[in-house]
Amino acid sequence: MKRMLCPICGGEFDSDHGLCPKCGCAMVSSTLDEAQCGVVATAARPAEFVELCRPRLFPVAMLVKQTLEQNGVRVMVQGAHSLSLQPHLAFGGELRILVDSGQLEYARALYRAYFENEDGTDYIEEE
Repeated sequence: MKRMLCPICGGEFDSDHGLCPKCGCAMVSSTLDEAQCGVVATAARPAEFVELCRPRLFPVAMLVKQTLEQNGVRVMVQGAHSLSLQPHLAFGGELRILVDSGQLEYARALYRAYFENEDGTDYIEEE
């Protein structure tokens, strides 16, 4: 069993299950596994950035960037400088979130946990 964290309710559980017992959200590991530890150990190396996602809105891109950075992922937003010159580019999918290639799987897991859901609903339905 390993320690897991829920990005939605903030719960911390000793579990092998991928879902939070409180809210049902996909959980992420609270510690780095051996592969991720190797990435942290080589953080001084130059980063090779690869695409993670293409948010359509600048505020969403900044939220994704901040969330990844808070979890130790090396990240940059490509295309954000275009917004000051040509704001219409933000609606054409020109923004790109790039992460260090060595941290791509971890970044994908975080992105899925924080920003994707299974049913396509981006709001919490009222009961």
